Amino acid sequence: MFTYSLTIQLHHTDAYDIIFFANQFRFCHDVYQAWLASVGLPLAKNREKSTHVAVVVHAESDYQAPIELGDQLELRMVTGALGTTSFTLDFTILNQKGIQVGCARIVHVTVDAKTAQKIPLPSALREALEGNRT
Repeated sequence: MFTYSLTIQLHHTDAYDIIFFANQFRFCHDVYQAWLASVGLPLAKNREKSTHVAVVVHAESDYQAPIELGDQLELRMVTGALGTTSFTLDFTILNQKGIQVGCARIVHVTVDAKTAQKIPLPSALREALEGNRT
């Protein structure tokens, strides 16, 4: 399990001082990008010379309680399903009181950077994902 902390800023919220719904996906993507860097697969570095791209093919999110301006969140990411060409990331979002306020699931498929055809998960990525199951 990978854990990431975040404090809700004004620009994350809507007119009601709760997060704009799409920002929950943004937070999850921030967690994923931080995790990639933590396992030695930083997105920016790999993008320049990578032969593959992990594209999002499915995303779902549940909003279980309001997330408000100033809330301090803990986002947890674990690897869910792991296929030949795809992987699922499951996210849990807790507020500063330890209450689960949201969750999300995002499915990626690895494709060839030039042809956009599905390819098997690169071994380094597969190993990192397997190590993030709990």
